[in-house]
Amino acid sequence: MPTPSSSTALPRGNTVDHLFHQLKNAIQNGQLAPGQRLIEADLTKDYGVSRGPLREALRRLSAEGIIDFVPNKGALVKRFTPKEIVDIFRIRQALEGLATRLATENLDADQHRKHWKMLEQFVKALSDEEFEFSEENRTFHNIILELCDNAQLQTLILQMQLPFLRYQIRSSLDRAYVHSSRKEHADIAQAMLGHDAKLAEKRMQQHLGKALDRLMSLRPDLFR
Repeated sequence: MPTPSSSTALPRGNTVDHLFHQLKNAIQNGQLAPGQRLIEADLTKDYGVSRGPLREALRRLSAEGIIDFVPNKGALVKRFTPKEIVDIFRIRQALEGLATRLATENLDADQHRKHWKMLEQFVKALSDEEFEFSEENRTFHNIILELCDNAQLQTLILQMQLPFLRYQIRSSLDRAYVHSSRKEHADIAQAMLGHDAKLAEKRMQQHLGKALDRLMSLRPDLFR
């Protein structure tokens, strides 16, 4: 089981929310593996909470599709089937392609100076192995989310990205996967900086399609 980030008691009245985020982060960071059983007795001891708040936090995780409740087993960290993974990526291709087009249309060098400079860095920095790729990947996609300026679209995209973070993090350990993803990020950023919204949209869709292909070929153990 993961070690809680703080040994102090959880804030009264905020226990469920705090515990929900701690467990969510543990799953995203790979501390709790896909298919792992979440044993209530262990979690109450590790996090210093009672069963009531823990069960409510688990229900919230289940509502977000992060864990499953299985008869005779209890709560398990969700393990996606190949079809579920393909379905998620197809939805992401449509949604994030649209977001990239909108972001490109909204991108202004004067009004969005910070984002402009960050995109320029993605075009240039293709081989910085010291940078944590999972964080780099999250930053790139978040730039697009911010620039698209569409709250409903942002919500939908985040719902699709969340279940998949742990797979992205694990796959990022492969150097070829990281290099290909960085090159594709650079190509998308270049199209955005060139104000070519349709090309940026197309490149984002291609990027997610290639990411799916790499994932399915490089990570057969995901489905064991």
